[in-house]
Amino acid sequence: MKAVVIGPGRIGAGFAGQALRESGYEVVFLARNPIIARHLDRVRRYRLNLSDGGRPKEVEVAPVRAVCTSERERAADEIATADIVVTAVGAANLRDVAPLIAAGLRQRAAPTNVLAFENMRNASRRLRDVVMERLREQRPAVDHGFAGALVERVVAKRCGDPGADEPLVFVGETSTAFRVDRAGLVAPLPRIRGMILTDPYEAWVKRKLYTYSAGHVTAAYLGYLKGYHYIHSAIRDREIRAAVLAAMAEGQRGLAAHYGPEISGEKGALLEIISRFDNAALCDRIERVGRDPKRKLGASERLVGAAHLAEQAGVPPRNLALAAAAALCFMEPDDPSAAELEREIETKGPEKTIHRVCGLRPDRGLGKLVSEDSKRLLDGRNGGGLLLSLSAYLWSSWDGQPGRNGNGTGGRHGAANAAGTNGTEAPSEENQAESAPTPMTPPARRWAAS
Repeated sequence: MKAVVIGPGRIGAGFAGQALRESGYEVVFLARNPIIARHLDRVRRYRLNLSDGGRPKEVEVAPVRAVCTSERERAADEIATADIVVTAVGAANLRDVAPLIAAGLRQRAAPTNVLAFENMRNASRRLRDVVMERLREQRPAVDHGFAGALVERVVAKRCGDPGADEPLVFVGETSTAFRVDRAGLVAPLPRIRGMILTDPYEAWVKRKLYTYSAGHVTAAYLGYLKGYHYIHSAIRDREIRAAVLAAMAEGQRGLAAHYGPEISGEKGALLEIISRFDNAALCDRIERVGRDPKRKLGASERLVGAAHLAEQAGVPPRNLALAAAAALCFMEPDDPSAAELEREIETKGPEKTIHRVCGLRPDRGLGKLVSEDSKRLLDGRNGGGLLLSLSAYLWSSWDGQPGRNGNGTGGRHGAANAAGTNGTEAPSEENQAESAPTPMTPPARRWAAS
């Protein structure tokens, strides 16, 4: 059996490649970067450094080989002879690889399945649409399957020099489970270690997006404002931990009202997520998790989408609004999306930006909460660009009861203590938490004082 993986990045190599190789597939990567393609084809292996917070486990994935996507005919031939095709290129890049997938499928006489490991909503339909658009003039002889795949594992980074002969190393979590949209598959169904066939798939996508992903970016954006560099450091801050739990709880209550308890999960599931954020072995950087804030502020995305679902359930999404406001303050200079968002705020103003990016009216409801919080967050920063305390911004609690500024069991201290933290930091930034926030010196926006 042969599997073709388009995109040997953090998910393509750090998760899919391992799952496929351990399921008995020959693994062939199609890489856009010729240096990566040559490295994998020369070295024929790579390593995973996996940890759930305990002792790391090292796994070697071998043998593998690779082809550069610039070798169009050779790459298409690999797809034409594959038993399964996987994409792991990022949702924004699916259209770019569609012609290559179409060229390979056009040659096939037998059906196959194409799995989109892209962690996005409507993955099955979007993948099918962009590929079939290329096949309109010459439809394939058989119908192929197109299905989204939802990965649990976080792969934080890749280490190593692709120009050298030492194997690359991917650092991530130990989880092996992933969910696949059952309705998008055709026979014969693939057999892959850890695969869970799921229906309704979109509900499970929203579960991850509106709890785990919402909490992840809340930790990143608030951690950025308080000067942290790593997710595990930010989540050990009592105030951030409380805000993250409360934001995820709002999303979870929306899911419960719309889909029921099987999809929403129990409250304990949120504490398990917090423990994953606390995994110092990943050294997961704030800028990686917060990257591309414009997309993550979309109307159906992890913060605003979760807030809308919470509102429909009668849950005030105050902490999700706070997280969205913090995303507007994410001024990472090396992030094109963040730079574009900053320019838009400076030229058009925060209200128009909130309306255009988030689809919200800044003068009412959720949009008003986001607008007010973003201004207060920026006004609350010190001369170095840091927000030293969130106490004035925390609204609701882990137990779902209204509260503010730590008053009663509904306050931030109740949330932090429920998560098992006393708000102190452990030493050593790389392997533990940062002993104290180190300023990132984000530049103050010109509209902050207006």
